[in-house]
Amino acid sequence: MTEDPSPPPPEEFANRLRDLRKQVDGDNGAVDKPAAAAPGSAMGLAFRVGIELASGLVLGGGLGWLLDRWWHTSPAMLILFFFLGAAAGMVNVFRTAREINRRD
Repeated sequence: MTEDPSPPPPEEFANRLRDLRKQVDGDNGAVDKPAAAAPGSAMGLAFRVGIELASGLVLGGGLGWLLDRWWHTSPAMLILFFFLGAAAGMVNVFRTAREINRRD
């Protein structure tokens, strides 16, 4: 094999990266925010909030129901874990709302 195992010098890499950024950004050299930081649509955010709240309720209620069947405590664990799931869902909704406000 005749390939050179040594990497190119850092200056060459920096120059190539700068040239590529200029081509992508339209020769102005500006670097845009990453695509992951772009806000989602309002409908997408509404679905996300609804799913987070519903999943907390369903998982909490399901876990409580399973514990009730296992420990024979009729509705006690179902009620307890339903409210714990509701609280967890609300905390997730508040976190999502705070994240949205922080982005804007």
